[in-house]
Amino acid sequence: MKRKILFLVVCIFCLCGCTNNAPKDAVKEYLEKYRNFTSEVEENLQKNISEEDFTEEQQEQYLLIMKRQFVSLEYQIKEEIFNGDRATVLVDITVFDYHASIRDALEEKSEQDNYIDIQLKKMNEETKRTKYTLELYTYYENDSWLLEQPYEETLQKIEGITDLKKENVKILK
Repeated sequence: MKRKILFLVVCIFCLCGCTNNAPKDAVKEYLEKYRNFTSEVEENLQKNISEEDFTEEQQEQYLLIMKRQFVSLEYQIKEEIFNGDRATVLVDITVFDYHASIRDALEEKSEQDNYIDIQLKKMNEETKRTKYTLELYTYYENDSWLLEQPYEETLQKIEGITDLKKENVKILK
């Protein structure tokens, strides 16, 4: 589910017609759309959440949880590494550690409990933050630096849920 949400958001970001004079400008624009929780981000998030098997209340909770994650995203662009008309931008980010929340929800789950509700509750209560380094790839085209589609692992880091897929942890569903 999260892959679909972020894929659509990323596609919109990558296709926008803004002029970026440096690779770091394209990355900054991308991350600022998360931080500002633009209408594009919200609309795509709502659309994808509505396609999931959530109650209306769960949809609202999840939207608020992800909004909290995105607007509290902290980042620092560390380096640009050029290779002709391509560049890699290294960025340190700090996000809520929803990975820990989801693992806590799994430990607390019982047969009578609704796992989705427990997971949402844990994610909403999360205060621990975690840091990651992202490698974002850009390319130069039509007098502007554009962001390539980030890898799934990068998107998971932005969401604060990295490594869950490797551990076969089911996310929300």
